[in-house]
Amino acid sequence: MNYSYNNSESLSLNYLQNYDPVKNEQDYISILLLHEFGDSSKSWEKITKELSGKFNVVQIDFRGHGLNSSFEKVDISTCVSDVLDYLDQSVYNSFYIIGHGFGGECGIFIANRRPNLIKKLILIETDFSNPEIWKEWEEMLIPSLYIRGRQSDVISHPLAITIREKQSKCFVTELEGGGHQFHEDSPHSLVSAINWFDNQ
Repeated sequence: MNYSYNNSESLSLNYLQNYDPVKNEQDYISILLLHEFGDSSKSWEKITKELSGKFNVVQIDFRGHGLNSSFEKVDISTCVSDVLDYLDQSVYNSFYIIGHGFGGECGIFIANRRPNLIKKLILIETDFSNPEIWKEWEEMLIPSLYIRGRQSDVISHPLAITIREKQSKCFVTELEGGGHQFHEDSPHSLVSAINWFDNQ
């Protein structure tokens, strides 16, 4: 279902949530899905149904994308600020963030700024293109899982290894069956990896 919240600039921003009153108790784990730049919340459609059997699933659209396409696209700091505004208004106490590409970079910043809310971080094919990301990554205190599609033409195996070496609480897995759009190429494999990480 579509919902909205007001950010710190008093803009009304839209998001999707699979609402289930049983799963929406405050102590229930919520998953916050952050899409790649140029993509939208709809890119997660192949995994949301499966995830919503276990989690409360929230799909954010950055400004200039999807449900918020009426706004101009903005830089990473503004995207992060918008998501922080959502989190600060949320009634839920525990989140996992799953970020694809650019969404993963946003997720790292968000996790470091709300460590009391964000319990785990899952990155899918995030390329660490922003120089500030490496410093943020090394300082992150929560557990993380980095997923690379073995058929990826964006993320190399050596980069995935470097990402692991710079963060002691990070697991890395390289999965068959997809490339940069791994969540669309191989959704069941991705959900299996998420469920494994949830149990760690």
